[in-house]
Amino acid sequence: MNYHLDHLKKAIDYKRNEIIGHPLFSRLNSLEMLQRFMESHVAAVWDFMTLLKSLQRHLTCVELPWVPTDDGITRRLINEIVLAEESDIDMSGRPISHYELYLDAMTCAGANTLPICTLVGCIKNGMSIDEALARAKMPGNTAEFIKFTVDLVTTRPVWDQAAVFAFGREDLIPDMFNGIVSQLTTEFPTELKIFNYYLARHIELDENEHAPLALRMVTTLCGDDEKKWQSATDMVLKALELRIRLWDGCCLLC
Repeated sequence: MNYHLDHLKKAIDYKRNEIIGHPLFSRLNSLEMLQRFMESHVAAVWDFMTLLKSLQRHLTCVELPWVPTDDGITRRLINEIVLAEESDIDMSGRPISHYELYLDAMTCAGANTLPICTLVGCIKNGMSIDEALARAKMPGNTAEFIKFTVDLVTTRPVWDQAAVFAFGREDLIPDMFNGIVSQLTTEFPTELKIFNYYLARHIELDENEHAPLALRMVTTLCGDDEKKWQSATDMVLKALELRIRLWDGCCLLC
């Protein structure tokens, strides 16, 4: 393993363990509690795409006229992830983004989609992120999480963004969460069928395909530059702390 990558993993290990062992997951013991979780967690599903599309802008060419970027392997990685996340297929074989699939899962489970749909609608209509968050009446911890992502993609270098993408995002939902959902599905098979499908797709893509490629991307972007690795580590720690606060906020709702 790359020395710098190993050092980063060790530096963030305590925060990751805090997230994976968060008391939130022991509270998800009813459909109502899972609904409240989904209503908060959907913000992370949505703004994941903002981070991913920023990486696509940095690491592939989306300008005209087109020219090839330097690293063909990283270029392919990003385009593969964008394809899977922005244009996956739902249970009927219909092309759909994972965010839209999550909205379908929320609707099926009886969760409230109004706040996140209001937020996205306001942004579509040209509102600033602060105005949109206020209009959507997002809880403070959720708003803080989204603002961090927006700041990350607008002010931080691409290696910081790549590191947060690789270590601070959806791979943090622990295995025990899937077990909890499986138990609830026996009680609510109709309500949770789409959510179960979403989780299965998420695990299949992240664990088997995206995670190894994302690690390679971080290693390529940081190289042997100690300052880049330290900056990337610092940003991942901030991202993980905000994920803990997001889970804390979920606990207040659940």
